[in-house]
Amino acid sequence: MSGLTQLDLCSGVGAGFCLAGLQLGFNLIGTAEIDEYCSSILKLRYPGVHNYGNVRDIPRLAKQRLGYYMHSNRIDLLTASPPCPPFSTEGQRLGGADERDCFPAVLETIRELQPKFAAIENVPGLITCPDYPGQPTGSYFRGVVRTLDLFGYHAEWITIGSGHFASPYIRERVLLVAIARSVIIDWERAAPWTDQARSRTEEIRAIKLMRGIKPGYPLSVVRNPRDLVRPLGIKSRDGTIRRMRQAAGNLLDPRVAAIALNRIVYLNSLCRKPAATYQG
Repeated sequence: MSGLTQLDLCSGVGAGFCLAGLQLGFNLIGTAEIDEYCSSILKLRYPGVHNYGNVRDIPRLAKQRLGYYMHSNRIDLLTASPPCPPFSTEGQRLGGADERDCFPAVLETIRELQPKFAAIENVPGLITCPDYPGQPTGSYFRGVVRTLDLFGYHAEWITIGSGHFASPYIRERVLLVAIARSVIIDWERAAPWTDQARSRTEEIRAIKLMRGIKPGYPLSVVRNPRDLVRPLGIKSRDGTIRRMRQAAGNLLDPRVAAIALNRIVYLNSLCRKPAATYQG
């Protein structure tokens, strides 16, 4: 059990970083989500955990030192799943020109709160997306990494497919972990993240095969969130089904999220206390 405190931004229905953190023993102290349907699910799933709403308001709250541990305690981990349409290869890839881009708010929150660690996930298109239309390929992601460096963080990232975990949605995600330079880690002992991720996915695949379960699901399930059954009592053309489909389409598999959080638990175990300053 990690015991680390976690603040989650762009939380959706809380099926990704929130759930993975709960399973790993993180202490979830807050979420941030504006969608009404997703917020209702968060309230049911994580009773007593405050939803701070619009992620763009969080930096202001942080500056004012309002709420959730900000006034007296350090947040150990900030997690975020910013909307992916600004970077998806299936869209226009407007990057920073897209009004849905929440990365600036996430990065500003990291600067204000200075958590020990941060974990961010998005579509692989994030890595190649231009900062703005017409600018160089990959300039947006390079800007994210440079900004984290400016704010005092190392960053490492990998791309991993949820199909390794028999997920109902076969998709790839970019996982980025940022580590505050103020955190003293024994990097000489640290195993590469790629090796850790490979070992974990191979372990899960082996378990599935032992149980006679093939990794992945039929493509009819993968491609059609429209197949979600309409609950009894929901009228035709009711917006509930549309919101359910949208939420399902944006889900981050908690087993994929756990790849990032396990990395953080591992790095935290390698932390060294600063040497005591001699008081002569």
